[in-house]
Amino acid sequence: MTNPDSFPRREAENGEAENGEAESFDRIARDLRELREAAGPVSFAELVRRIADLRIGRGVSAAAAIPARSTVYNAFQSGRSRMDPALLRDIVLALGQSEEEAVQWVQRTRHARKIERASVAEPSGSAPRPGSDAQPARRLPAPPVLLLLLGLVVCNHASHWFLAAPLDLPVYLDMVGTAVASIALGPWYGVAVAIATGLTGPMFEPGIMAFTLVNVTGALVWGYGVRRFRFGHDILGFFVLSLLAATACSLVATPILVAIRGGAYGAIGRISESLQEAGMPFIAATFTSNLSTSILDKLLTGFIALAIFAVIRSRMRLSAKHMPLIEQLGALRETPGRKARVSVFAQT
Repeated sequence: MTNPDSFPRREAENGEAENGEAESFDRIARDLRELREAAGPVSFAELVRRIADLRIGRGVSAAAAIPARSTVYNAFQSGRSRMDPALLRDIVLALGQSEEEAVQWVQRTRHARKIERASVAEPSGSAPRPGSDAQPARRLPAPPVLLLLLGLVVCNHASHWFLAAPLDLPVYLDMVGTAVASIALGPWYGVAVAIATGLTGPMFEPGIMAFTLVNVTGALVWGYGVRRFRFGHDILGFFVLSLLAATACSLVATPILVAIRGGAYGAIGRISESLQEAGMPFIAATFTSNLSTSILDKLLTGFIALAIFAVIRSRMRLSAKHMPLIEQLGALRETPGRKARVSVFAQT
């Protein structure tokens, strides 16, 4: 059993460590990482298995006993605004601590919650309490957000004009920055990037501004999809979300193509002509040809945006709580050399 004296104890009365430092979720996560290292270290897959065994031993059904690996991984990460006391208790027990020690860890989360609530309740202009190291909300200041959005507008133009267009690919890649803004910051940030992209595009092309509506549609689908409809919880959900974005964008783009360009535009026009020669009605041919290219385009766009978000998240202190998929990818990177497992059941 791991020696509990190797970890800082917390006073239950005031929530402070023996060294006078105030309790926080970051400190708990840090101590939890130290506890895991001292216990082995124990892999997250093994930790999930141990927690499941503990819960089954308490009478929990096998299906309900197994926690998500990403959820367990998240408990060890800094920057949290809450922590599940029941899960923390099971993690500590699974790492070899006693029931008494597990209760002390749970008490620490309660003290940390009190301190955080008190810090939020303080007026913004008031001085911090002596000894308090409660962290402010992890939000980007306005200038970095603005710079990020401007960079994503440039990303939209660059990916289209310097990648898709020169290579004559049957895709556009003009929504990569829009997708990053939507999944990382929110749908209306994506809309802002979409509109800015339209305003800074080649104004000399007839009707080009009308296609901003397509970009806006993609922003709303990706943004609300990962937040309200939980399509960012796993890789399959995000794949489906990108297909939905392709379909929605095609529904918006088809009438614009018909009204402004007679249904003919690059690869879409060539595919549409072939379908019409095969006997398909004009409108149906235009939609089908647009959808065929849009599916590939939005899948590439979505997963490129996902990769960009995964890279910039920690550097810019962006929250990924709405996208457990990002944490899952982080968990896979955390254990290089370990073969990814599709199911916890396959590990037993």
